[in-house]
Amino acid sequence: MSSIASTPSASLLAPDARLAARARSGDTRALAYEAAKTLVTEGLVKPVFAQLREGGFAAEGFGPGTAERRFRPMFDAILADRVVEGSNFALVERTADRFERSMARRSEVAAHAVTRGGGPR
Repeated sequence: MSSIASTPSASLLAPDARLAARARSGDTRALAYEAAKTLVTEGLVKPVFAQLREGGFAAEGFGPGTAERRFRPMFDAILADRVVEGSNFALVERTADRFERSMARRSEVAAHAVTRGGGPR
């Protein structure tokens, strides 16, 4: 049996919940990393899984049933999250670095505007 199928959903999502909590508390690195991880998962890994499944490699009579087609996106989402989380993609780190630099620049611009009396826009 797969470890994904046997893992309770609460523990499956625990790392993301902790990361999201840190991001909400103002940890810019956690926020940037969470955004980068989501971008890579949604924009790269899940579409690859969807494309592989649409290929229809199963022979006649062995294709997916109704339930499998219905729950496939949920399984793909969990699997994509696990792949990105477990693989330590350099793409996630580099994207998080860029997001973090962008957030720092925006906060500097906002702080500069407030000190000059312009206020945030």
